[in-house]
Amino acid sequence: MIHDRTHTMADETDAVGEVIEATTRQFVAEVYEEADAPDFGAWVRVGPDAAPMLYGLVSHVETGSYDTNRQAVALGLSPEERAQEMPMVDELLRTTVRVQMLACQGATGDVRQTLPPQPPDIHDFVAPCTDEDVRAFGAPYDFLRTLVEHPDPDVPVDDLLVAVLRGIYAAHGGERGGREPLVQAGRALSRLLDDDHERLQSILRRVL
Repeated sequence: MIHDRTHTMADETDAVGEVIEATTRQFVAEVYEEADAPDFGAWVRVGPDAAPMLYGLVSHVETGSYDTNRQAVALGLSPEERAQEMPMVDELLRTTVRVQMLACQGATGDVRQTLPPQPPDIHDFVAPCTDEDVRAFGAPYDFLRTLVEHPDPDVPVDDLLVAVLRGIYAAHGGERGGREPLVQAGRALSRLLDDDHERLQSILRRVL
């Protein structure tokens, strides 16, 4: 059970959780009890010890019981009543996020939109990406090809694409600068969707 932690490095101060399962394609992280889980479609980063930074998109967020043999049940209590009468309930729950790996830091510090050579280590810290990080995942938006052609099979890929495009728009300033990057990403996505304009328009309508 992951609760409090003591940070010893600057890179850990923004951590919201730790890796508990990992492959080169995806990892699962448990979110700290006191932290807010990253949103579906948000970029996160993992900085393995003495290794390049890894980047991925949150494709699934789940809250459930620590004990897989016992499910949570309805209590009929408000959050305030639950905190007062049954404070131990929240301690029996945990939130996890599944992250699709899409980019990694190269030897020269550049961001490469490709799978990493190695997965993160168990207990590596997971932190939200900054707007500056997200702006680095720019044209030609190669990571979109991975999302379209090799999506998480348990995730509606179009909904994830909507969230990704919203993130691109927001990271570039929204109305103050996000439209052009959004158009560029839309063009890249159109080519990947084989000019399926109806599908593309369905995605874009939900972005703004």
